[in-house]
Amino acid sequence: MTHDTTNETTHETTEDTARCGAAHGTADTRPLGLLADLAANRTSDDPRRPRTAGVLPTVLTLRFLATFLYRASARAGSSVPVLGSVLKQVNHAITGADIAWSARIGPGLVLWHPTGVVIGPGVVVGRDARIQQGITLGAARSRTGQDGDPVLGDGVYVGAGARVLGPVRVGDRARIGANAVVLIDVPDDASAVGVPARIIA
Repeated sequence: MTHDTTNETTHETTEDTARCGAAHGTADTRPLGLLADLAANRTSDDPRRPRTAGVLPTVLTLRFLATFLYRASARAGSSVPVLGSVLKQVNHAITGADIAWSARIGPGLVLWHPTGVVIGPGVVVGRDARIQQGITLGAARSRTGQDGDPVLGDGVYVGAGARVLGPVRVGDRARIGANAVVLIDVPDDASAVGVPARIIA
């Protein structure tokens, strides 16, 4: 008498996939999250000067334009990859943000200063990311076989000039310090600083 494990295996695989998606924002990386992006961009991150900007002044900022063009390229690229690539190049030329259309970034994205932002095609970023200028999120190619792209959770902050490279996982609400080079996993609610980065509470 044999025991059929097909349904059990399928059920376990589905649960594992769902957990991974929820933990790192992949379940919510919709092609268009502009309303959440707009709301996030209207709110200041400075507790000394809390404010909510108007809709029109926010829409006219370079940071929102960079986000809009990324969303447009992601939507277009999912159907017509060449068009996605063209819009990606337009974004780079106008705002200085080089964001692959195939990168999966959740709603609520804020690119405070988009100049020099580089996000590779295999990168996954969760909801409500706050990203400063001159950062790189991308693959690390090596001879060890440890190739891959970063996965960032929800509510992550990436400081100016930081690099997050290779198949690392950055937890929810983690903070990456300015000019840090992150080559290791960062737990939830932790900070990574230095070159190479070390984890601090």
